[in-house]
Amino acid sequence: MDPKYDDTPKLTLWEKVDFPFARFAVVASALYAALTGAFRGKSYPVQFKHHVFAAAVRKTVTRLSDPQNHPTGDVYAAFMEGSGQAPETVKLAHGAVGHWVGNKNAKNVLLYYHGGGFVLPATPAHLQFVTALIQDLNANGHELAVFFLRYTLTPRFTYPTQLRQAVEALRYLVAETNRSPADVYLGGDSAGGNLAMSTLLHISHPHPEIDPLALSAPLAGVFALAPWINFSADGPSFTQNANKDLLTTGVLERWSKGYLAGKEPDSWSEPARAPIEWWKDVKTQRILILAGSDEILFSSLEEFAKKVQSVFPNTTYVVGYGESHDAPFYTEAGIDNCLKTETGRNVRQWLAAKL
Repeated sequence: MDPKYDDTPKLTLWEKVDFPFARFAVVASALYAALTGAFRGKSYPVQFKHHVFAAAVRKTVTRLSDPQNHPTGDVYAAFMEGSGQAPETVKLAHGAVGHWVGNKNAKNVLLYYHGGGFVLPATPAHLQFVTALIQDLNANGHELAVFFLRYTLTPRFTYPTQLRQAVEALRYLVAETNRSPADVYLGGDSAGGNLAMSTLLHISHPHPEIDPLALSAPLAGVFALAPWINFSADGPSFTQNANKDLLTTGVLERWSKGYLAGKEPDSWSEPARAPIEWWKDVKTQRILILAGSDEILFSSLEEFAKKVQSVFPNTTYVVGYGESHDAPFYTEAGIDNCLKTETGRNVRQWLAAKL
């Protein structure tokens, strides 16, 4: 990545001194959850390991600062080396880069946007997930590669930078690799699901600060796994799932403020705000929206899915029962486990149906 677009946060002296104490607080929270887990009620995860893991992650995102939570090193390079694949990175406009996973000459490509609240980079679990999709689908006679976007992060780069980079990645695929949009899928989780939905909106309703992108045909499909499409904390799931999920209302508020950086929210920063008629003419053949029943975002995702389905009938909505936020990347992470989750399995099936 161009040095002027370097978004790696620098730890303050206090954050460096505090780091071991913060990590101890996370371990203590996990131990407490383990010791008291046998007495948990229905407002907690059904599975014991999910209960302990969720408690640890909640403490991590609330006790550690965002710079303390930011991993070091090149996740993509390390993953590709560890999996015996040759890395290939493409520099894109406006400071982003795209990473190829799988055979870049495959007929079909999935442009993937990772989650992390716009503040955290991709994790190995994100690359494990897309690799599992490639291996499973290609082993069953399909042909798919993944173009994995590394967009710049907050707080140094704020909205609409990430959306602009997401659009440029799609522009690269259709303009520079000579692919038909009918062979391109968009997908993302959490904040990346936000980018997938907002990129789709931009195609037919361009953001005023971002160059339009005209497509010669509708996209093959767009999926959003646990997409963060509404920054408000309304809805019963924020209370009902507070002890089940990995995320907290407080951390979502912190991340959304960092993303917007004082700007007023709009239909692209929060796709749930888009007028209902905008979804009627979106340039895609299909949409898939997935949610975990134990997410604090669940209420807003149910409302959003129904809204889109009401005007775009080729929308599928899937609920992963007993799953918290982003289950394929956290509670059931790994190449061998991520597609066994209900949400992960349905992404694979949805892609396989048309590849």
